[in-house]
Amino acid sequence: MSRQPTVGQLIHQLQTLDPNRPARLAINPDWPIAHFIGRIVEGEGDSGPTVYIAEDGQHDYLPRSVCDTLGWHEESWAPGLHPAVEGDDQEPWYIDGQDAAYVATELFHHRPGWTAHDNDVEGVYTTPGGHLTVHCADNGWSFEARRTPGGEEVWHADFDAAVPPTAIKAFVTVLLGPEPTA
Repeated sequence: MSRQPTVGQLIHQLQTLDPNRPARLAINPDWPIAHFIGRIVEGEGDSGPTVYIAEDGQHDYLPRSVCDTLGWHEESWAPGLHPAVEGDDQEPWYIDGQDAAYVATELFHHRPGWTAHDNDVEGVYTTPGGHLTVHCADNGWSFEARRTPGGEEVWHADFDAAVPPTAIKAFVTVLLGPEPTA
């Protein structure tokens, strides 16, 4: 496919696929991430009317098999972004170099109803019912669960900044449960 496919070329490629499968945008071979597809609009482009497919936030890291199929191999990645050998620093290749704040907060941003208050010092995330509050700061993470918003604390968990990002992401993933379906 050319670098500037037409709507017809996209339709032709997509019509051979299962119409019930989720569709994602694979972006940036130097930092392979799958993104949600947002609105599709028509606007004026460099050479006339153009269709734009908006990105609507990050979904997850691109599976290694997809990177391989796209030809996005480690040797083509920007120097220092990913280790040459998986496990050099005990982090998976796709998460190496990312801090826990980025890894876990992406999970909150795609949950309906969560409120986020981010500033330069701390991020505070609250569930729709106000029963769980998550504080993310340079010194670590704090999770507070209450029976009622502002009521008695039921449980509390703290993780200092030395906890690996993969552990924080695993804790948050289990805590949040399965992703909501639309």
